[in-house]
Amino acid sequence: MNIPLRLIASSLLLGSFLYGQSLSPVESVSYEKAKKLYLEQSYEEAYPLLSTLYLNALDNIELNFYLGRSAYELKEYPAALAAFERVTFLDPNNFENQIELARTQYKLGLYDEAKTNFKVIRKAPEVTEGMKKTIDYYLESIAKQQQRNFLFLTARGGLLYDSNVNFGSADETYTLPTYGTFPAAQSRSNMAHEETAGLTHLYDIGERGGVVLRNRFSLYNRSYFDETDYNMMLLSYYPALTFTTKRSAYELIGGVNRFYLGDKDFYTSYSINPKWSYFYTPNFRQILSCKVGQKNHFEFSDLDSHSVELSTGWELSPSSTHVLRTDLVASRQIKERGGRADVSYHEYIASFLYTYQLHPRMIFQFNANAKQRLYEDFDPLFLKHREDVTGYGSFNMVQRLNDVVSFQESAGYTHTNSSVPIYSYDKYTLSLSVSGRF
Repeated sequence: MNIPLRLIASSLLLGSFLYGQSLSPVESVSYEKAKKLYLEQSYEEAYPLLSTLYLNALDNIELNFYLGRSAYELKEYPAALAAFERVTFLDPNNFENQIELARTQYKLGLYDEAKTNFKVIRKAPEVTEGMKKTIDYYLESIAKQQQRNFLFLTARGGLLYDSNVNFGSADETYTLPTYGTFPAAQSRSNMAHEETAGLTHLYDIGERGGVVLRNRFSLYNRSYFDETDYNMMLLSYYPALTFTTKRSAYELIGGVNRFYLGDKDFYTSYSINPKWSYFYTPNFRQILSCKVGQKNHFEFSDLDSHSVELSTGWELSPSSTHVLRTDLVASRQIKERGGRADVSYHEYIASFLYTYQLHPRMIFQFNANAKQRLYEDFDPLFLKHREDVTGYGSFNMVQRLNDVVSFQESAGYTHTNSSVPIYSYDKYTLSLSVSGRF
């Protein structure tokens, strides 16, 4: 990208000096009008006038500088670069022009040239302490733009109260046709400690942000104080390749998960997930996704399954402090073997997430979803097909102590109504945690 821009600027510069001449009296009047518009910051009106005059005023430093500044304000960066380079040719020591030239080179992604010029400017005797801070910001930003490897570490730990650890039935009894009525397992509550950790590595392959290779490792652990049979731990690895254009982002995401229940290995799952995001506007995008997966259990092979999931979502940011997102998901899980009636199913989910930044260090979130799960196999015990309908809602409050440490309070409620009453239950959770991002 840099070479064509340099050729454009050089061509304009050379052509200007070969064919230029002085302004005529009529053009001088037009220039005074353009100058007045520029000083009034009416750049949209000043720029067309200045861009028609500069070829006949090659030795006019002021005109070319005003043209460059007007072009910069209108984001016509190639034209601005050519104008500032003409001024540099005429007056190499023009301090104000040196600054504008470096800023324009930065906007055009000419980071090596911009960095060299900013370093020279910083050593100039005219530079104030405030200007040094601004230049340091540009130099730091250039270093980040040219950086290819990024590493992020997150960790969170806290306490959780679970009102229904064992997903106990909402009813006291259940009935099996031809067998009679039996007492249902009642809900058991308990406290737990929760920990999560994540490590993300990004590698910028080509032009910054164009093609990125991402590797993400994560760990989740929940350990109950008494109900240890329900302890769980999930280890995950998600490699991904992302390609970004002006309005779209394409991702190919792999996934490997290892899940532990109690003190036993429970299952390993694998997935592949192509995803596409399209930005209709800078504040509104749509996400389309397809995920194919396989799940293998260690002890219970009749739970083994494969699955496919299709989803679409919309995300809207009406302001810098509000984000709304909604998703629709349809999936199907199919058992690999055996005669269990609780493995193969169709599932449909509608979810909504609202995020509001109350102030720079406090974020409020509300999440809600509705889920319907339709089991495909006839249940020989209850003599019916099972259908579960679940509603879930949660509130989260995140308070950032500083750029690294945050506190989070959460409350969630789940209600499931099943056509097989023993699987109907209510559950709420409360949690308090502290997290860090490094």
